[in-house]
Amino acid sequence: MSRGTRLPLRRADPRGGNSIARIAGHDDKLLDLIGEVQGMLDLDELIEGMLAALQRNVPSEYVSINDIGPDPERVVAVIVPPQPEDLYRAYGEFAHQNPLTIRYATTLDGRPYRFSDVTTAAELHELDIYRTVYAPLGVEYQMAFTLPATPGRILGVALSRRERDYSDQERSLIERARPFLIQSWRNALEHTALREELGRRSLAEEAPRDGAVTAALRRRGLTGRQAEVLQLVARGRSSRDAAAILAISGRTVQKHLERCYRTLGVSGRSAASELVWSLVAEAGVAETPPRRSGLENRPQA
Repeated sequence: MSRGTRLPLRRADPRGGNSIARIAGHDDKLLDLIGEVQGMLDLDELIEGMLAALQRNVPSEYVSINDIGPDPERVVAVIVPPQPEDLYRAYGEFAHQNPLTIRYATTLDGRPYRFSDVTTAAELHELDIYRTVYAPLGVEYQMAFTLPATPGRILGVALSRRERDYSDQERSLIERARPFLIQSWRNALEHTALREELGRRSLAEEAPRDGAVTAALRRRGLTGRQAEVLQLVARGRSSRDAAAILAISGRTVQKHLERCYRTLGVSGRSAASELVWSLVAEAGVAETPPRRSGLENRPQA
């Protein structure tokens, strides 16, 4: 071939373009998928961002992240778009029937697999999970992979479609992206755990330490724990914060407050707080009541 001879342009394959175009396209999708989740350190933000990026780059009617425990009461699913409550209950009951869940539990191979890799349509249609979850949604095709989970649990990410199966190229895209998604997940877990630990330490520093006020409340019939809860609330802490500071449940905090109100003969949180601050003044403790925020009439935590 002489210098300067021009090669004829090859027409793109109408079934999907030439291989170079397909590779370039999937590299763009990979970069978009990875770029979307990199730097997301808040766990809730990462879940939302990851599901959105997956749906954008591997178009699917539904995407979800599913935390599957050893029994139906310990199954949690986040589905985009959200579904009716009865569908979540049905999924929780039959999640262990999913052929991809069974495959992972048997092999511990968390790479992406499709329904069509592990079962037939006829076998799928015989399952309770198909009749109660997938059939109502019109789902016939699914691809799923796992993220790191605590022992005894499966944390799966699933993409689901109605009308066409996932291609080998789409499966390859997810397989290439998975190591980056795993690292992002671990980063978010560590960051969230550290943030919560720092929050607990900060809150713990606010635990009531004034013995005189606590003693005064106990003389009025409160237990030591009830006195601690009431002092925290009087200082402007929410029920949720009080629970975190004292390492008890929010329900227990509410029960303590109800008993405080009955024992002290006050109508509610505001009147009880005024009583606490009057005791603070009597004890000569150098504290200032919390400033009003304009949110006093909102529902309490």
